[in-house]
Amino acid sequence: MRKVIVLFLFIPGMVCAQLVCEDFESGSGSAWLQNGQGRWEADSLFPLSGNYSLHHSYDNSDRGCDQAGVMINGLQPSMAETVWRFKIRHTYNPSSSNNWSYFLLSDSPPSEMKPGGTVSGYALGVNLSGYDDTLSLWKVVNGDVSELFSTSVNWQNDIGVDSTASLCVTRDTDGTWKVYIHDGQHEVNIGSGTDNELFFTAWTGIMFSYSSSQDRKLWLDDIIIEGHIEEDHSAPVLDTAYFTPDHNLYLAFDEALADMPDTKNFLLMPGDLIPEKVSPDGNAYLLEFDVALKNKTHYSLRITGVCDMPGNCTDTIINDILLAWPEWGDIVISEIMFDPDPPVRLPCSQYLELHNLSEFEFSAGELILQAGDRSYELSASRIKQGDYLIITGEDDTHAFSGYGRSVTIDAQLSMRSRELVVLRNSKDDVLHGLEYDKDWYKNSLKKEGGWSLEMIDTAYPFAGRENWTGSTDISGGTPGRINSVSNSNPDTYEPFLTNIYPLSASVLHLDFSESMDGGLTESDSWYFEGNTIRDIILCDPLRRAINIELAESLKSGNIYEAELEGGVADQAGNSLVIKDGRFGIAEATGHMDLIINELLFDPLPGDAEYIELYNNSDKIIDLADHFLVSYNKERGDTGRICWLSDGCRCLMPGDYFVITTDRLSVINAYGTCDEDRIFEIGYLPSLPDRGGSLLLFNRSLVLMDEMSYSEDMHFSMLAVTTGVSLERINPSVPGMESTNWRSAAGVAGYGTPGVNNSAAAEEGGNKGGTAISLSSKRISPDNDGFEDYLRIGISTERDQNILSITVFDDMGYPVRRLAENMTASGCSVIDWDGCDDNAYLLKEGIYIIYVQIIVPGRAPEVFKKVCALVYY
Repeated sequence: MRKVIVLFLFIPGMVCAQLVCEDFESGSGSAWLQNGQGRWEADSLFPLSGNYSLHHSYDNSDRGCDQAGVMINGLQPSMAETVWRFKIRHTYNPSSSNNWSYFLLSDSPPSEMKPGGTVSGYALGVNLSGYDDTLSLWKVVNGDVSELFSTSVNWQNDIGVDSTASLCVTRDTDGTWKVYIHDGQHEVNIGSGTDNELFFTAWTGIMFSYSSSQDRKLWLDDIIIEGHIEEDHSAPVLDTAYFTPDHNLYLAFDEALADMPDTKNFLLMPGDLIPEKVSPDGNAYLLEFDVALKNKTHYSLRITGVCDMPGNCTDTIINDILLAWPEWGDIVISEIMFDPDPPVRLPCSQYLELHNLSEFEFSAGELILQAGDRSYELSASRIKQGDYLIITGEDDTHAFSGYGRSVTIDAQLSMRSRELVVLRNSKDDVLHGLEYDKDWYKNSLKKEGGWSLEMIDTAYPFAGRENWTGSTDISGGTPGRINSVSNSNPDTYEPFLTNIYPLSASVLHLDFSESMDGGLTESDSWYFEGNTIRDIILCDPLRRAINIELAESLKSGNIYEAELEGGVADQAGNSLVIKDGRFGIAEATGHMDLIINELLFDPLPGDAEYIELYNNSDKIIDLADHFLVSYNKERGDTGRICWLSDGCRCLMPGDYFVITTDRLSVINAYGTCDEDRIFEIGYLPSLPDRGGSLLLFNRSLVLMDEMSYSEDMHFSMLAVTTGVSLERINPSVPGMESTNWRSAAGVAGYGTPGVNNSAAAEEGGNKGGTAISLSSKRISPDNDGFEDYLRIGISTERDQNILSITVFDDMGYPVRRLAENMTASGCSVIDWDGCDDNAYLLKEGIYIIYVQIIVPGRAPEVFKKVCALVYY
């Protein structure tokens, strides 16, 4: 007879009672759920007590593992002591193939009560794992078996095949388990141990494993379970719901479910999406969808027909399940310390700082940092809206513990003094990055170490070097907090095309000065006369370069041009400018096709040397195929090779190309330059101040040009030649001809990098003598666009002169010195703006333009011109 007896304590819904009391005297085992119906029955064959016992009665011609069990809804071992009692007889010596275990607690029905299944619970038995024949208490977690403790009973030796064992197991609320055996008069403790984990207490039952000839040899009887009963009348509650990095929906309920949920039990809104698949994940579930879910969206989930073990089912809607992953510009690198030595006041360790600019919270564990060719995974940590997060190497975490929240990477952080650093999400999408170098400090002392680079205005995170500078904090940086240099610094600079060249006859590569917007990869944004676009591929993580595949192949010898057709802008909305979109297929070069055209070998203190090259041919030249070396005639050896360009770059016929180690220095020093033709490289050939030699080769080692220079080649009347370049007069005359070089004219700023040489302004000079001309007989400096300036032209028969120009009023007093002892070429132009030496506008009247020209070896020439200054 099976019965439930409720005794002792009466509280609504909760009682201390016997939950199970089964002696099988009814002669029926139908209340017990069997795995394989008809393998167990309550019969009178050798009963353990009374007239009937539960007996394994199935004659199996093969080996097997059979189970039977009964539901124990409401048992709560955590609330009070729980006691299990039963009698058992096994009439065959146990082995690894012939054994039994009684599952005291099981979260799964009898079919899963076995090793390797999905069951979790506790079982008392022999050889559930191993074959030492010891009676043990076993813990099973998702089918994995471990021995909690063994008893002092060896089943084969102490019980044998003819005896019946009366066993008792108790569990205290603190997780102490004890096992007893009845010796005929008393219950004797034979083992104990502690484990306070609990699983859903849904079932109790017997497992019998046997070989083909040893079936029908197990009996079970007089099962009693006592403990705290609290029947479950509540539907399962979803207490955890979130989207995984691969956009599956993770669900965990507060209790075990009776059955595996079906896809139709769930509906995701908006979109009314039914999952394609539901998969178990331990005690939780993963919902997989076959459509792309929307980023930064608050979803709701309707759950219906999901039931727990006692049969309570839920019908509910879970609101506000956020799906959000970081995208372009959401999380940015706002500070970087790549050279911490010597330290100022911060730890002597490299670090980066991340700043969440979005309105959402993300997991840093989904981010990947790439520095050069090295990638680092970040440890798990949440980064909320507006948060700063410090990234350090695995050995530096504690050093930054007092500076703010930090996460570690899976290695030691290693960043160089010039590097591309990129932050990506788990989908490999780029979030932010920068390609920094030491010049970003804008301070010669700070770039020597110990100071971090900080972003100035986080509203323009892709603005590049103009939005970064060295920290001004007294500690050397501000890891984990707002930057010391934080200020408004809007990006108003127009982006421009920096390079275009063919990778092949049908593929072009384009480089840009900064990160561009999505219009960059739209085919409607570009126009190529006589050609169409097949595809555009982004080939830089920071959106600064693309490859364009053309439908028609390019022809050698033709010059093509890229033009903008649609709107392309940078990340701040500034429209793209194409100053020079010409390109073509480069041709092989020969002697004098590319020449050295200008050289600054002795710059002013703080300025930089430069070398100007000139395409002296009708060919398109690839600068990446050419290099310069210095040459020492006395020793007969060459210096370090200096390639003109790291990557392919087209130089069109008649164009200039200037190389230097400090582009901004050259631009600032020479106002007449063309800054778009000045390029910064890592190093130049050795250029000694007193003199040296240069050789220009192509990749096939054809000597393109050569020159030797010395300070004696400068104009003899220049008192100081520092900061004055040497210019080539005639590109067709060999560079080794010293008479083909002269000093850049003072009126041209003593250097003309990227533009026509002042020495070549008028080849041969003015053969008819000296001429002075004025653009008009009057000047009207009222800024109305008409005659606001007076242009003074000087033309001489000699190409090197000393020029002085002074403006006198009608009383003979000097009011403006426009030039004083300035070198000039055969043709020079000087402008007067109508102001005196103090930059004040002069009054109306008659003014005399006095010009003095000193020609070496001759008496000075003096000229006078008269003009009127009027205001209309």
